[in-house]
Formats: sequence, structure tokens, C-alpha cells
Amino acid sequence: MDPTPSPLPLARSTPFPVALAAAAALLFGGGPASSQVAALDAAQSVEPVRLTSEVLGEEAAIEVRNLPGDEARTAIRGALLEMFEVGVLLDPDAPADGGLGALNRAAGVEARELDPRVFELLVRSLQYCFWSHGAHGPLGGSVYRLWRQKDEMGRSVEPLDLREAVATAQCSQLTLQPGEPPMGSLGAGSRLLAFGMARGFLVDLAVAHLEERGATNLVVELGTVVRAVGPGPTGSGWAVAIPGTREVRHPLDQIWLRDQSLVVIRRPAPGTGVAVPIDQRTGVPARGVVQVAAVSRLAVDTEAMSTALFVLGLTEGQRHLGSLDPRPSVFWLLGSSGGVPLESTYRWSELARIR
Repeated sequence: MDPTPSPLPLARSTPFPVALAAAAALLFGGGPASSQVAALDAAQSVEPVRLTSEVLGEEAAIEVRNLPGDEARTAIRGALLEMFEVGVLLDPDAPADGGLGALNRAAGVEARELDPRVFELLVRSLQYCFWSHGAHGPLGGSVYRLWRQKDEMGRSVEPLDLREAVATAQCSQLTLQPGEPPMGSLGAGSRLLAFGMARGFLVDLAVAHLEERGATNLVVELGTVVRAVGPGPTGSGWAVAIPGTREVRHPLDQIWLRDQSLVVIRRPAPGTGVAVPIDQRTGVPARGVVQVAAVSRLAVDTEAMSTALFVLGLTEGQRHLGSLDPRPSVFWLLGSSGGVPLESTYRWSELARIR
């Protein structure tokens, strides 16, 4: 398999930055150019529709600005329903046929049929496993489970257990076979986990669902993942803010998204129960990175890449970025908790900024 991710068609298969940046857009300016006014007049004749629901234990929010009210609500509800349904299939313990849980239970025994959307996610996430040289991918379930048990039960992670878990996390432990239906098989002891890619994938599915129903000006948010399509409320795009940290509380930047996605991966506060990204080559939680914010086109790519960059760190991560097409924009915060982090960027200045 070519380790460089390439664009794949999506199988047809607290809203985070947008709300935070709405006020910033007013404060920093950024109104539409005169050439955009006619298009905006037509778009503004339709009242925007925004609906929310819970997906993967987080708030999913969708706003559509170019469809009539009832038509927009029907499209949004369908998109939210698909996000929820596929989210269940991505649960590593769920018994649903065609999902990750069914394949996990068959690890080392037999191949299993996969829902085409689950197959699509696994194909793409396996590409990022090879791209990151095994640092991040869909096979980290056994490694993450060891660290979760440590946190929940206070048990230490035994070196032998960790070595065995790392062996099951290698990219080669997953075999995918396209067809009708698509199939997948896992090596013995391996366990799939969609951490660091599931939210982006569900956001992309929602966008595809909405676009098929005529939506051309929309934003979809799930946790710290957002994807925006079209000119947004003013014609400049959709205003989003890059959040600060406990040490840097103000927004780090405000940018316009248009036909792009933004993902922020940040080191969780202790005791929150949220996993720190783990280097699946060593089984050790990532160190030296406080936050990664990245912008690219598809949300699944942006989330998978951002999580991998959190694990790889600045030096190794930058060596990998040149092989991506399209090339992303990345904003790192480096350091350890307690101190003021160091900022570093890659192609960040190319983004449209809110002045």
C-alpha cells in the first residue's frame, strides 16, 4: 500500500471554534468583498438552520445557510442520524455486525464482513499508520486499554504486557479486502480503535450527506473537529478560533475556513479520563507537545494527521509533512504542562486570517 494518503471519495455511502470566533470576526473585521455582495444577498434571503445532537459522547452541531427551513432541517437530521449510526459501528466493543467490535472479537480467528463506511475509514486510517511509520493508526486498541486500566484501577503497566500490546499495534496486523461485501481480518491479540480519526470521519460523512441534498454553505462540528463549506455568513468563510491553553488563555489565532477543516488535538487535563495520544511504536504516551491545530480539506485526514503529529512531535512530524497532498497548515504548542509553551508553525501564514 502506498504510505502517502491520497484523496478518497467518501462512501455515500460545545460547538467549539465557530461560536468562539463569531465575536472575534466582529472585533477584527473581515467583511465581504464587493464582488461577493450579490451572492450574499441571495444566501441571506434564507434563514440559517442550526441543530445539535450528541454523537460519540460529544455535542455535534450542524448549520446550513442556503436551504429553505424545512429542507435544511430534514437534511441536517439525516446527517446527524448517520453520524450517530456510524458512531455505533466504530465502538470497539459494540456487537453490531459490520463494525469494529465484531472484527475485534474475531481477531486471529476469521475475516469478517465490514460496513462499507467502516471499511473506508479503516483503509484511510491504515494509510496514516504507514505514513507515520506506525506511530498512530487504527490498531492501538490493546495499548490504549492497558493505560486506561492503569488509570481506572491504579495498576501499573507491566513491561511484558506493554511489549505484547505494541506487537499487536503494528500496521501489518490489519488486512483489508475490497469487494461486495468488503472484508477485514485482524492478527491474534490485535484490537481496533478509531481514536484520533472517528470524529473527523463522521464530520465528513455529514458533509457528504448534506451536499447530496443541495447544501452548499454549511458547517459541521464535533468536539474539536470542524469542517466548513461555502462562503459562510459574510462571504469571507466561516470564522474559527484556535483556542488557548491553561497557560495561554486567549485565542491563539482567528482564521477563516472555506472548504476546509480544522482539528485541535490538545493534552487533556489530569483526571479527565481523556486519553493522551500514545506512540503505538513504543506504547508510551506522547510527551513534549501541548497542542496541535491543523487545517486541511477532509476532516478525517486532518484529525488523523493532527493526532500523529502530536505523537511524532515537531522535528519528526515536519519530516513527514512534505509527502502529503494537499499540504496542511499546522500550529504546534510545545513544552510540558505548567510552563508557557513554545509556538511553531508549518504553512500557517498561508491561511486567511481574521484581522
